[in-house]
Amino acid sequence: MSSEELRAQAQTASSQIMIAGALWLVAFMIIMVAAVTWIVLAVMAGDYFTNAKAVRDAAEAGSGLLSQQGSIEAVKAWVLPLTFVGLATFIAGFGFAFANILTNIRLRANTMAAALPALKARKTAPQA
Repeated sequence: MSSEELRAQAQTASSQIMIAGALWLVAFMIIMVAAVTWIVLAVMAGDYFTNAKAVRDAAEAGSGLLSQQGSIEAVKAWVLPLTFVGLATFIAGFGFAFANILTNIRLRANTMAAALPALKARKTAPQA
C-alpha cells in the first residue's frame, strides 16, 4: 500500500465503532426500560401483598386481586428476557468495538511496513 492510501484509510471514520456506539445506546435504553419496569413491578407486588394471605387465597374469579396477580406474573414473564436482550446488545457492541481495534492494529502494521524501508534507508545512509 502506498502512503497516500494508508493516509486516506486512517482519515476515514470506521463504521464499526459507530455501530458499537449505537448498540451501546440501544442497550442502555433497553436496560433502563427494564429497570423502570422492575420498579413498577415491585410497587405492584407490594400493593398485592399488603392484603392478608387469607384475602388473597379467598379472592373470587374476576376479582381485582386475581387481576393484579395476573398482571404481576405476566410482566415478570417478559421483563427478565428483555433485560437479557439489553445485556446481549451491550456485549455485541463490545464485539464491534474490538473488531475496530483489530482494524486499527492492521492499519498501524501496514503503515509500519510501508515506512520501514524508508527508515532503514535513512539509518544506513552515509553521514556527511
